[in-house]
This record gives sequence, structure tokens and C-alpha cells, in this order.
Amino acid sequence: MKAWISTTTVGRFGRNFQTLMLFVIFSFVINAEKEFYRAAVLEFAQLANASYPPAEIPQLNLEVYEIAGKTAAINGADIIVFPETGLLPFVKPSREWMLNVIEDIPDPKKVDVNPCKEESQFHNLTILRRLSCLARNNHLWVVANVADYTKCDINTNCIRNKNSENCTSCPDDGYFLFNTNIVFNRDGTLVAKYNKRHLFFEAEMNIPDIHEHIYFDTEFGKFTTVICFDLIFKEAVKALEEPGVLNIAYPTYWFDHTPLIFFSLALQQAWSMANNVNLIAANVHFPPTGSIGSGIYSPKIGALVYTSNPDGRSKLLISNVPTRPNSSIHTNDLEPQKFFIENGKAIPIEGEETSVYEKECLTTVLQDPEILTDFRCSPVPLDHYQFKKLKKLEDDIEICDSNFCCSLSYQAESMDEEYFFGVTAQVTNVLNIFEMGSQTCFLARCEPIEGKACTNFLLKSSTIFRRVEIKGNFSTGQILPYAIDSGVSLTKKDKWSFDKTHMIYSNSNKQSSLLFFGLQGRLFDQDADIYIQSNKAPYLSSIGHLLTFGFCLSIIFVIF
Repeated sequence: MKAWISTTTVGRFGRNFQTLMLFVIFSFVINAEKEFYRAAVLEFAQLANASYPPAEIPQLNLEVYEIAGKTAAINGADIIVFPETGLLPFVKPSREWMLNVIEDIPDPKKVDVNPCKEESQFHNLTILRRLSCLARNNHLWVVANVADYTKCDINTNCIRNKNSENCTSCPDDGYFLFNTNIVFNRDGTLVAKYNKRHLFFEAEMNIPDIHEHIYFDTEFGKFTTVICFDLIFKEAVKALEEPGVLNIAYPTYWFDHTPLIFFSLALQQAWSMANNVNLIAANVHFPPTGSIGSGIYSPKIGALVYTSNPDGRSKLLISNVPTRPNSSIHTNDLEPQKFFIENGKAIPIEGEETSVYEKECLTTVLQDPEILTDFRCSPVPLDHYQFKKLKKLEDDIEICDSNFCCSLSYQAESMDEEYFFGVTAQVTNVLNIFEMGSQTCFLARCEPIEGKACTNFLLKSSTIFRRVEIKGNFSTGQILPYAIDSGVSLTKKDKWSFDKTHMIYSNSNKQSSLLFFGLQGRLFDQDADIYIQSNKAPYLSSIGHLLTFGFCLSIIFVIF
């Protein structure tokens, strides 16, 4: 026994104990890493001043990207997502202009490239190289949106497209131009490239002849990626059928429309919850087109961090994200963070953002697009809805449209403001660009105009609902839940629930004022993408048309 407790043995025991403790700590760290990763998104008020030389604009915008990337890395981020068309000007004059600015992005399925390490080979592709170095220098995964071009060869095109009308000709300039997401790993290697399928007001861009889902594997999970308008179509949902895909990186340049099922922030959270995936969404910040609203979402927890505030400022958001979206693990022991990115600095945002929303979003044509705090939105026609106005403090209402029925049961503290319950099972025609199959029912703060119920959707309310329950006999499994409070803030997830099949329910004592609450079932087989079917993009005749009719600005516009 004495030998066993000798100094040598005690020393050996101490070293073994230290080794054991290090192993335990290391195991804990590994397990912790498996439970969550840390993501960042930049909502970017990009430079779009046409007086700058075209080639300088993306380089100046990249300076902000680099500040955001460095700040994200310092604060522990594993991945950063940048918005759609964040590097290029708001309005572009022509394809010829584009071809002088954009770069030919290599296909990572065919070649293995690291533009940051291979500087001499990519010295002329400065956008690609700087994004690669942003990833490499900060040890980050990077998802960025760019414009890509490919030379069109008729013979090669015909071999690929035997039954496609694309086989017969090339664009007049001989190139296909694509709205493209690119992905770099931590070393700066280009690992994925995705071309946008569903264009919207993008006359200069081409639709890829072969649509491909793109995936990339990280040490913290498998991802796919789509762009803006793509999210509301069936292909985005189909992409999730690949085994192991639990995350989606989502660059967007969204245009807010009423009703609020078409607001970017509400849609992002609803899509994450409906499809049981983490959604990492980065939006451009340009309130004159209703283009605001970014966030990081997990289906069980809801919004982990988000911003929706038309204040004209770029913001970086960072949050822990569960690697298993349905996990109940508390991911935010390290709290979410927000920064303003401006004047070459990252400035921490302390506490809640001060909202600058007015009572309603403006729908008139904006004369001065430099007024970045004038938040605009455009209404989607609701003639196909059936509405009933809430008149009592407590009531049960049912509305049927064809075979689709929805019921509302509620209890309110007051009914001094106008609220309506709306239901439809009809196809929604959006600006004669696409038809969307849906079964929708919602409770909303809105006002009638010229005898039409629920026409003007307001952004602020003071009515407290103690209980709200909406049920519908949906004939689809793709059901998106919406819960929005006054000031276009997302209703806290602990105040409402969604059963993923037919019911959304809120029951809270003195919760904040409810603005919009409802369900939308998507019937993809009724969709008609008129724009893709005609293969002709609508042309914009003025900024006024852009602000009035835009729904989801992507990367290119023609102005006549």
C-alpha cells in the first residue's frame, strides 16, 4: 500500500488525472460543437451610386463584406451568408455593362480551385479572389451571391438540350448570364455553385437549362442553398429530400407585399418551421422597395436572431444554431449579437433596435429613392378572399371557400381597431407573373378601402388578444404558420404553437398587440410560373414601376 501511494505513483496518478480531465473537457467541447454551430448574416445597404465607375462598385461593397466577415469570425461564427445582389448596383443598364463587370465562375464539380491561394491565376477575377480570401483569412464558410456568365456554344447546348428550345439559339451576345450563389469552405476553396431557377424582373439574366439542387457538407451539418424567389416554389422543398439536409443558406433581395404572408421576415420563419430546417437568411436593406428583414431561424425555437427595421443601416447578425433543428437544447448560452456595419467599423447594437416603422407602409411611387427610411410595400389583390369583420370581444367564425373551410375562435380585451378574418382556396395571381396555388386563412389588422374589406394592412396595433385559434382542413402538407406582433415583430415562440397539420394557437396573458396570425397551405401543383413558361422577362420602364410592381428584386434590371 505504501508503494502504491509513493511520490512517483502520486505524480503518475496526478498526470493520469489531468489527462482524464483533459479528455473529459475535450469530449464535452466536441459534443458541444455537435449540438450547435454559429452563423452570421449581413443585411446590407449596398453602394449603388451610378456615378462610380462600374468596376469599382463591387470592390467598394466587398470592403463592407470583409469588415462583416472579420467581425463574424472574431465573435465565433462558423459560416456567414451575404445577400442577393449585394455586390452590384441596384439598377444595371444592360447585359453589355454586366459583361464588363461580372466574372466567369469556375464549376467546382469540374475543377478544384482556391482563388486566394492561386492568386496569379485569379488576379483578374477580383470578386472571386476577395471572397475566397475572406473565407480563408477568417476561417469561415462563406455563401455569397454574384452574377456568373458562361459562353454559349450551340452544338454543346443542343447535346444537353435535345428537347429544349434553348437548343436552337444562343443570346445575341453569345453568353448565358446567371444569378448565382457561390460557396467557399474555411480554406477558401470554391465548393459549390447554384444558379437561380425562378427569376423575377431579371430581363438580362437567363434561366439555367438544367436545374440542379446544390449541396455542401460542413463539419457542422449538410446545407443546400436557393435564391430569393426560389424559396416559394416546389424545387426548394424538393431540395430537402436529400438525406441529411438540415440547413439552408438563403441570400435574398425581397420586396415586401401585403398581406403579411408576403413579408420577408414572416415568410422566412414560417418556411423554416414548415420544412423543419434551419434557415440562414440574408436580405438586402433598401426600404424604398420594402427590401428589409433578415434572420437566423430554427424550426423548434423560431427566430434565433432577426432584424426588420427600415432605418437605412447595414446590420450583421450572429447566433448559435442547433445542428439538430428539432433539438430542445438551449443554443443561446452565448447570446445572439447584432452590429451596425458603417464607416469602416462594426458597432455593437445594445438591447432592442429602435423601430422606425410608421403606422403603414407606403404604396405610392417613391420620388426620391435616397430617402432610405421610407418603407414601401405593394398590395397583392385579394378579390378572391372571403372576409368577415370581427365585431365582438369574443366569437367563433367559420368561412368556407369551395371545399376548404377555416375557423377562427378568439377572445380580445377590446375591439376598437378593425380586424378581419380572411379565407381563400383560390389561385393567387401575383402581378401576372406567376400564379400561386394556396389555401390560406388569417386574422389581420387591416382597413377597408372603397368598400373592399381588408385592403390596407397596417403595421401597428394596440389590441390585445388573450386567445386566438385558427383551424383549417388543408389538403396539403406544406403549411406555413404566421404570427406577427405590432411593429412587424415576430410573436415570441413561447406565446403560440403550431401543430404542422391544421391548427395555429395563441394563448397568452397580456402578450403584445397581435397584428397578423394565420396559416397558408401551398398547393404546388396549381402553380403556374408564367414568366418561366413564356421565357420572357417583364421590362421595367422606370424606378416608379420597380417600386410599385417589384416583388422580389434579383440581380439585374433593364431601364428604358
